[in-house]
Amino acid sequence: MFDNINFEIIPNTMDALSLRQNVISQNIANYETPGYKRKYVDFENELQKALNEDSKLTLKVNRDQHINNTLSLEKIQPNIQIDDSKSLRDDGNNVDPDMELIRMTQNTLKYNTLSRLMTYSIQRYETAIRGGK
Repeated sequence: MFDNINFEIIPNTMDALSLRQNVISQNIANYETPGYKRKYVDFENELQKALNEDSKLTLKVNRDQHINNTLSLEKIQPNIQIDDSKSLRDDGNNVDPDMELIRMTQNTLKYNTLSRLMTYSIQRYETAIRGGK
């Protein structure tokens, strides 16, 4: 009944963006920690691969044991990676607080956009249930 994009992919993406926001906050908090390496959350590539696979012909199955090529959101997990790039600082810390603030702003905009899209989708279903009233 509910479409895959709005009620499965968007909430999972919002969870990943929330994790990213926390990781960015940790980076900013550890700006002065000697030897700290910036961390980042990677999930867009896996999501894009899954969406590309989902656009292919989908097999219909009647048992869980059958081969199924439908989009599996369980496979799309955000990964926290460590940025091993060189540091311009003597203490080995590679966090650039200005860039982290930019990333945080971009992440917030993405999250807010998905939140609005999810709200709009729910309102559409509520309108349909009420009969357009």
